[in-house]
Amino acid sequence: MKTISLILKILSAIILIFSWVFVIVNFKNLPETVPIHYDFNGKPDGFGSKNTNWFLLFIQTAMCLMMFYLSGKPNSVGVNIPKNLKENKAYGGFVVSCILFLVMSLFGVINYESVLNGLGKTSGLSSLTNYLLGLILVFIIGMMIWSWLLSKRQNLQK
Repeated sequence: MKTISLILKILSAIILIFSWVFVIVNFKNLPETVPIHYDFNGKPDGFGSKNTNWFLLFIQTAMCLMMFYLSGKPNSVGVNIPKNLKENKAYGGFVVSCILFLVMSLFGVINYESVLNGLGKTSGLSSLTNYLLGLILVFIIGMMIWSWLLSKRQNLQK
């Protein structure tokens, strides 16, 4: 489980680095006004300064750093996962690493597609954003089921 957690952390860092590089390379070509908000269908419904892309990157970076830290301390107050997963450092670290990867993937896709929208190469967010949001929901439900099964097994062993 530690190996998978490490791989997920490395992939998350690669996504973060790609996001930064992609925005830096394309920033000068962006118009002054770019889409900054999207409706449920992925169509832009709010516009603002191209500098908003930096704000999104800073949020992505802050979340990545915070979750890197929390993946090493899954029993921390900042981690809101079931108690029986928190108590086992390997399980807790794995869960936080999975969440880190999913969140970095979501931010990476939104950053990437927002820049493409600003450049006029696309006209909204793709369905990949919705799939990632759905995957996050499925992961949370799966985590809850896993926790319940662990609790059930621990109660049978008592």
